[in-house]
Amino acid sequence: MSTVAEILSSAQGGKLIENLAHNFGLTTEQTQAAVEALTPALALGLQNATKNPQVLEQVVAGLVHPTHQAAFEDPATAHGEDAGALGKDVVFHLYGADAGTGQIVQIAAREVGIRADVLNRLLPVLVSVVLGGLFKNFESQGLGGLLQKLAGAGALGTILSQLGSASAQAGQAGAQAGQAGPASGGGQGGGALGGLLGALLGALLGGGASRQAQPQNPQPGQAQTPSGGGLEDVLGQLIKTLNTPHVGASAGQTTELQDVLDKVFPKQ
Repeated sequence: MSTVAEILSSAQGGKLIENLAHNFGLTTEQTQAAVEALTPALALGLQNATKNPQVLEQVVAGLVHPTHQAAFEDPATAHGEDAGALGKDVVFHLYGADAGTGQIVQIAAREVGIRADVLNRLLPVLVSVVLGGLFKNFESQGLGGLLQKLAGAGALGTILSQLGSASAQAGQAGAQAGQAGPASGGGQGGGALGGLLGALLGALLGGGASRQAQPQNPQPGQAQTPSGGGLEDVLGQLIKTLNTPHVGASAGQTTELQDVLDKVFPKQ
């Protein structure tokens, strides 16, 4: 249960579609179509979060919120006011202001012929359920406590700052090396946090072995992976999970969705 589609299909004992249909006054067929239309947007929004530290911080905070966790299991919680308000807040961070969210919903509405206002109300519920399912997935791996720590006391901000500093050091070292020889690509270090979840976190996504292989006494200018008692590992695992590809969206729909996100969150 790692993809958005898998989380939604297993939510509320496998009865999410029926529960949504009852609460939204839709048929199960309409509800299934609506969920399938919004799933690519959910998956792409979460992938986009891994490229934006501020958005990622909001996603991590949402993962550990008890209301989202309960929404995955309990339809009453998922359709309650608290989950709705919290879900809307996450939607805002995933897709930007109302204009961005509106475009996302319009793309999905066109795919299935269901009114955009219905999908606009459905989206926060699905976001809440997905966050709860993601937490359950990590909890089943014994990583729930680490996620709580990552979200608490500014731990994520500290790690992002450390990683950004390491990225800047690596970029500076690469630029210096480039002056003496062929270009080595070190110029990307300029956007420290912008490149954070790209090249630098490649080491984290590789797991602990990559850190174990790191020299104990690095040379001057060589960036070290910060140590955080396993928090970097769970962050790397989270990023890997959020980047799990979603299969099912048409190429045209994916391109449109990505275009909207690129406008809301311009590439640096």
